[in-house]
Formats: sequence, structure tokens, C-alpha cells
Amino acid sequence: MSKIGVVLVSHSENIVVGLRDLVNEMNDGSVPVVAAGGTEDGRIGTSAIKIMEGIQSIEDCDNILIYCDLGSSILSTETAFDLLDEELVDKCKIVDCPIVEGALAGVIMACGTGDADAAVQASEEAREARKL
Repeated sequence: MSKIGVVLVSHSENIVVGLRDLVNEMNDGSVPVVAAGGTEDGRIGTSAIKIMEGIQSIEDCDNILIYCDLGSSILSTETAFDLLDEELVDKCKIVDCPIVEGALAGVIMACGTGDADAAVQASEEAREARKL
């Protein structure tokens, strides 16, 4: 079973801190979840440095799944990749899904299986989750 880590990226620090708290309610503790939201000075926005540091903080994981909220959070994540060693970047995957539903499904699947591909698939399938 591989060790899977998660980085949550949002323009709002409050959003990813709250989301981290939410997904950790379903986390058995085997999946480290890092919040990388907002800018270094507390404004709304994204920071490649915060994202880079978030990834580095869980670099011992075999796979790192990254969940982003809006388009420029993906650009900032890609910029963070440019600041990291290629070996670490190779462990990372930006997951294409809604951040809340996707991260929750991914963490649950990662805890249960330790399979990063299954976690990504569950996250991507969350895009079809109906609420009503």
C-alpha cells in the first residue's frame, strides 16, 4: 500500500483550512492533508511558494494528490512544480474535480485502498455527484 498525501489549494485560506477539517473527519490518519490557500500576506489569491512548501511538507509520500479550486490555482501549482525537484514533481498529480466533493472522495478512497489511481478516479467521479 502506497502512502498518499493531499494538498488543498484555494484562493482562500479559510476555504482550505475548513476543507482540511472536513476531510479529516473521514480520514483514518493515514493520509496527510495540507492546506495551501491564500497569499503569504493573508490576501485572497494563490501562492506558488505556499503550494511548494505544502508539497515539500509531505514529500515522504509516494503519491501527492493536489486539489485546486479555480483556474489560477492550477497555474500557481504548475509554477510551484517549477520550483521543486523533478523527482518530487513526478509524485504529484493535479486532480480534475470539484475541490470539496473530490477531495473528500479521494481521501476516503486513499484511506481504504492506499491506491492513488483509485483515489483519483473516485475524485473525478465526484463531479457527477447529485445533491438532489
